[in-house]
Amino acid sequence: MNWKTLVKIGLIGTDRSKISEEMLHKLEEMGIKDEDPARLILKAASTLSMMRKAGVQPKNFEGDLPLATEKHQTTICSKRAIQYLNMILKRNDLPILIEFLAILKKYNKSLPPESLPLILNKAVKTPSIWEALNPVIGDRGRWLMAQNPNWSILNYTPTLDDWENGDTAKRAAYLRYQRSINPTHALSILEETWPQENTIVRKKLLDVLAIGLSKTDDIFLSARLEEKQKNIREKAANLLSKIPASSYNQRMLARLKKLVKVKNINKKSVLEIKIPKGVDDTMIKDGIKASLQLYRSGNKASQLAQMIHKLPLDYWNDLTGLSPSELLPLFIENEYAYLLLNSVSDAAAHHNDEEWSKLILEKWLTKKEDKLWQNFAPLQLISVLNQDAYDQLTVTGFKNIKFLPAENTPLDFLLQQGKHEWKEALSLSFFDRLKSWLNSSEATHWGDWHIRKILSIAGLRVPSYLYPKISKGWPEHLPVWSGWERDISGSLTSLELRYKIEKALKENQ
Repeated sequence: MNWKTLVKIGLIGTDRSKISEEMLHKLEEMGIKDEDPARLILKAASTLSMMRKAGVQPKNFEGDLPLATEKHQTTICSKRAIQYLNMILKRNDLPILIEFLAILKKYNKSLPPESLPLILNKAVKTPSIWEALNPVIGDRGRWLMAQNPNWSILNYTPTLDDWENGDTAKRAAYLRYQRSINPTHALSILEETWPQENTIVRKKLLDVLAIGLSKTDDIFLSARLEEKQKNIREKAANLLSKIPASSYNQRMLARLKKLVKVKNINKKSVLEIKIPKGVDDTMIKDGIKASLQLYRSGNKASQLAQMIHKLPLDYWNDLTGLSPSELLPLFIENEYAYLLLNSVSDAAAHHNDEEWSKLILEKWLTKKEDKLWQNFAPLQLISVLNQDAYDQLTVTGFKNIKFLPAENTPLDFLLQQGKHEWKEALSLSFFDRLKSWLNSSEATHWGDWHIRKILSIAGLRVPSYLYPKISKGWPEHLPVWSGWERDISGSLTSLELRYKIEKALKENQ
C-alpha cells in the first residue's frame, strides 16, 4: 500500500479524487472495508499509521548463505581517522571523501567495515567516488558488493549477452569495455550490426569509438560521412579529425596548403592568408559549413577557421616549417589575428594540445591589456594544461601583480577554473599576498567575491602539510578582518581537516 497516495487522496478529498480499483483490492486484502469512501480512507490511514510505527517483519531467507571471504590481515585506519571519516560522511563532503580514499591508498590502510555500505551508496551515484574507492575497497568490500545488486553494478564486467540482448546503455557499456581491451574487435562488432541500428542507438554507439581511436577506424568513420543524419556525420568528422593520420586530416591539410603560406619579406617571416572562395561537395561532406559565421568574421573567413579548428596543430609544421613558438607571433601580427587566435585555441582544446595551450595562455596572461587580447578569453585551454605548465603560469601571474588578481583577469580564471593541485609556491604566493593585502590601506571588508571563491578552492587544493604555516599571521586585530573572517576561516577549516586526516592515516591503531 502506497502511503503517499493515501495521504494525497485524504488531502484532496474523496469527492475530488477517485480511489482506484487496485487500492480498493489491496485494502480489502488487509481487511479494511467500508461503503463510504471517506470512512474507508480514515480507516486505512489509521491502520497503516500503526503498521508504519510497528514496522514490517522481514521475510525468511531461504537461499544459500554466501561464502565468507578468506581471512587475512588488514590494517584498518586508526580510530582518529575513523572519526574524521564519519564527520566527512555526515557532512557529505565528497571532495574531501575522495581525498581521504586517496590517502588511504597511499598508506596502505583499509576502510572500517561499518562505513562500506554508506560509501558504496555514494559511489553508485558519483563515479568519481568509485574511482577513488575501487583501489582500496579490498576483498571484504568486494564480497559485500556482490550481496547487493545496486552495488554489484559498480564492478560489473559487461558480457556478450548485454550486447546481443541488452538495452542501449548495456550495449554501449559492452562496446566501451571491448574498446578498452580490444579496439579492433569492438569496431568489427559495431560494423556488423550498424545497418540494423536506429539513429538514436547509432549516435550513442558511435561516441564509444573515442576510446582507443586509431587509424584502423578511418574507413568505418569515413563511410559515416555519407550518412543521412546530420548528427552522425558531425560525430564521425570530429572523431576522424582526432586521428592524426586520417584521410580526413589529409584532405584538410591539402586545403590549407593552398591558403596558408610563409613568406620572407625584408628578412622577416610573414604569414600570408588567403580566404576560401567557397565550399565544394567534398568540403560539405567533411562538415565545413558554408553559412556559419565565427569569431566576428564573414562566411568565407569562417570556412578557413573551421579547417584550422579540425586539423591537429602538429600539421602546422608541415604547412609552414615553423615551430609553435615561431608561429604564434605571426598569427598575432596577421590581419586575421583575432580569427587565427580563436580558431587555433579551439583546435588546441579539441586535440588536447598542451604545448599550444601553454603558449597561448602565456601570451594571454602577459598581453591582456593589449587591444587584440581584451576580447579574447581562451578558457577552454585551462583544462588542457599539465601540472608543470599550470604551476609556471600561476606563479608567473603573481609576479606581475602587487597583491591579488583582479576579477575576470587571466590569473583569476586560472585559479578558479584550473583542476590541478596547488603546489607550494603557488599556495604560499596566494596566502602571503592575501595577508599583505589585508594589512594594507587598500583592503576593504566587503566585495572581492572572486577572491572569496578562490579561497574556498584553495582550502581543497593547497598541500595539507602547509596548514601550520598558512594558519599563522592573520591580522585578526584589524577592522577589515570582520569582513573576511568567515571566508578565510572556512578555507582554513578545510585545510586543517585535510591536514589532520593525513596525520591520522599515518597512525596505527
